[in-house]
Amino acid sequence: MKRINRRQRSLIFSCAVYFALFAGLIVLIYSGFQHLANQRIGESVFTMEDLLSYEDQLIQEDYSRLPVGNSKNSAMIIFDENGIIQYASNQTIRELVFFEDLDMLGDYHTGSFFNVFQDTLADGSVQYTVYLNSYDMTGEDLVPKILDYCILDGDLRIVDGPLFPDRSSLTQREFELLNGISRTNSLLEKYVYENADGEERILAFLSTNVSERQYNEIIRWANAVWMIGIPCVLLAVIGFTVLFYYKIKRRISPLNQTIQSYEKGKAMEISPGAVPSEFYEVVCNFRSLLSKLEKTREEKEALDREKQKLIVDISHDLKTPLTVIQGYAKALSDQRVPPEKQGQYIAAIYQKSRMATDMVNDLFLLTQMEHPDYPLQLEETDFCEFVKSFFAEKYMELTEGGFGLSVDIPEAPKMLPIDRKLMRRLLENLLSNAMKYNPPGTTLYVAMGQENQGVALTVADDGAGIPEEIARTLFQPFVTGNRARTTGKGTGLGLSIAQKIVQMHRGEMSLIRPPHKPYKTEFRIWIPLQREI
Repeated sequence: MKRINRRQRSLIFSCAVYFALFAGLIVLIYSGFQHLANQRIGESVFTMEDLLSYEDQLIQEDYSRLPVGNSKNSAMIIFDENGIIQYASNQTIRELVFFEDLDMLGDYHTGSFFNVFQDTLADGSVQYTVYLNSYDMTGEDLVPKILDYCILDGDLRIVDGPLFPDRSSLTQREFELLNGISRTNSLLEKYVYENADGEERILAFLSTNVSERQYNEIIRWANAVWMIGIPCVLLAVIGFTVLFYYKIKRRISPLNQTIQSYEKGKAMEISPGAVPSEFYEVVCNFRSLLSKLEKTREEKEALDREKQKLIVDISHDLKTPLTVIQGYAKALSDQRVPPEKQGQYIAAIYQKSRMATDMVNDLFLLTQMEHPDYPLQLEETDFCEFVKSFFAEKYMELTEGGFGLSVDIPEAPKMLPIDRKLMRRLLENLLSNAMKYNPPGTTLYVAMGQENQGVALTVADDGAGIPEEIARTLFQPFVTGNRARTTGKGTGLGLSIAQKIVQMHRGEMSLIRPPHKPYKTEFRIWIPLQREI
């Protein structure tokens, strides 16, 4: 038998897997759109502070992991202490910033930066003032602070101020670098650090401040990205919901198909391995239910056949005496019977009418006892004394018929709750059958003993015995020997009634096959000492 992988067949496990995939997809979609939005913002707004969050990569000189290369409004270049370029994020900054320009750059450590202001003097000449500025923290506010300054004339000669003490003038490039950055609302800063080998590195970082218009465009673009992302998430939710629905429907469809098949009257086998493991017990119980229903159906069909046979048997067994009664009565009515035979005809009519009456009475009693509400008139009775009294009463009838009687019943009382009327009918039916179907000279044996919290009564004889073909269906209605059928000795309901009486007392009645010696026929009746509540 193939072993079922309960985890693979588990609906909860499958749903958990799909839910994990679903959650992963949602996270993936969210992360994707978040990345797009952050990338756009990062491309537009990237500061020295953002760059220094990758300080470990700078120290290890792992420049491939620096995101500044994706930024459109920032760039960086790194020199060693000898002025050799170690890294540049793009070609533009290579052409814009040189090692000699580093003195013109503000220092990120000190927070210093340059500002250039142009003034026109009274004589019409131009003068430039260059400030090296910083910020001081006063309370909770940043207050601008001038660190140094210098004044340049129109030819960029330094005419006043301690800034750039080793220079007497600035080159046009140096001035354009300071002035150009200031004009374009850009900031060029330097950051000095040591790499993992202790070598000095000087980083120059160029960033352009984002205008309000540019910032609003970035926010609108990020919102537009999420306006696309939300429908994608909803579509993913709908898709997985549909997937869950069809997954669950497909997994339990074998059980549903079996139910529908059974509704149409078709038998369909279902294996527990065909459905989720959570339905294992349901399938097993369902299979058990189907088995019971099938057994009930077979029993119902058998009962219907028995009822049909019962009707046929009743019709047959009633037709014979009624036909005789009708024929004899007609002959007497038409005065076609000689006077000397009229008594014989009347006796035959009486005998057949009594037989028909007995059959109807037996059938009526059997039908009554089949009803679940049939009332038992139970009385606490000494069963030993009851059986002995019955056979003592029938002793004369037995001896006149040529039958012997052997009784082995203990003197100690055996108290049983019994319906005395029905129990007498049971004994009469057994005695009647023994006298009808056995020849004179047969001995009846009656024995009683306690067995399995109950009383066991044996009624047997050493007569003709019961043929095997009749023994198999002996307790079914209208089962008699052919001789009884033809001679009209029995109705075929006696043993059915007897067995029903025993069952109503929560007992068991059986025909012992083969019988114990010297018996040829042996009935065993067992009745519990206490009635079940």
